[in-house]
Amino acid sequence: MKILGIDTSTPIGSIALIDGDNLVAEHTLNIVQAHSSRLMPAIDSVLKWGDITVDALDGCAVGIGPGSFTGIRIGVATIKSVCYALDKPIVGVSTLEAIAYNLRSTNGVICPLLDARRSEIYGTIFEGGIEWQRLSEDLCLSIDAFLDRLGEVAAQRRVPTTFNFLGDGLLTYGNAVRERLGERASFADPIFNVPRGATIAHLGAQRLQHGDNDNYWTLVPNYVRVGLY
Repeated sequence: MKILGIDTSTPIGSIALIDGDNLVAEHTLNIVQAHSSRLMPAIDSVLKWGDITVDALDGCAVGIGPGSFTGIRIGVATIKSVCYALDKPIVGVSTLEAIAYNLRSTNGVICPLLDARRSEIYGTIFEGGIEWQRLSEDLCLSIDAFLDRLGEVAAQRRVPTTFNFLGDGLLTYGNAVRERLGERASFADPIFNVPRGATIAHLGAQRLQHGDNDNYWTLVPNYVRVGLY
């Protein structure tokens, strides 16, 4: 199954092509340039590197946020247009889930954080390792409120919990996390903070393999903040 995956919800735009379990090509850039001007050329490059045409795709997956409002809109609108024009299935993937998946095999709780501005973070909670599962919805709240949620998770466990953090939100709120959690907080290497197109494609493929895809008309960005559509 050949799946194109893109994410433009952060300053790091990433586009990838996978074929089954194999990564065919990936294009990831962290540069000061609007996604609107670089997205289609990047998609074209990835398809050329993979030596396939867009008609040969089995579907597309796109990061729907949360993250940059403008970036999310560009990514979602572009892939919706491509899939509608070619009658290809489309899947929306949480950007936070894609970041958390970078630590998929890590035991303990996985906490991706993105800086949401306004003294808030975008975050969610996953269980890593064999028991990989989502423990909360995508959230937008203060770092203190998020850490309170983690306290509730820890209280439900019979064994000490390690909280594995990643994402660009640590640049702003890492000290607050350390102050609250101390040695129970583990920070991933910065390379894992990126929502990769390959991960978006992989998570999208998992859904498509079960016949689960989104509707062109109803798929919308997930801004998380109430009242933003």
